[in-house]
Amino acid sequence: MPHLVVNCTFNPPTIKMMGCTLREETVHKLDQRLPVVTTTSVSPKKELPKFVYIQHPPHWHTDLGQHYCDQLGRSMIFLTMIECLEGEDWKLKGTNTVTHPDTGKDTTKFFFFRE
Repeated sequence: MPHLVVNCTFNPPTIKMMGCTLREETVHKLDQRLPVVTTTSVSPKKELPKFVYIQHPPHWHTDLGQHYCDQLGRSMIFLTMIECLEGEDWKLKGTNTVTHPDTGKDTTKFFFFRE
């Protein structure tokens, strides 16, 4: 059974996807949709951040460094991410959130599986 773990750290939003391979169209859809659902507006003059594939350890990574997400923005990031991954038949198994005491940032992990 293939598995996928998605880590979302705030603020600024940073997203890592580790596990099974994803379709390129899913990554492209996430590239387009995630930056526009943050709490801050997107500058039309700047290029939108894109996911980059990192070899060691193998994972997809994006940093929305010019953006901020309040609680509503975080929920929109989560919903958009879940919708895009469900389009590739990933099913959400569980979530976990921790706050880092040293930085004050929080990380939410999403655990997906596919049958």
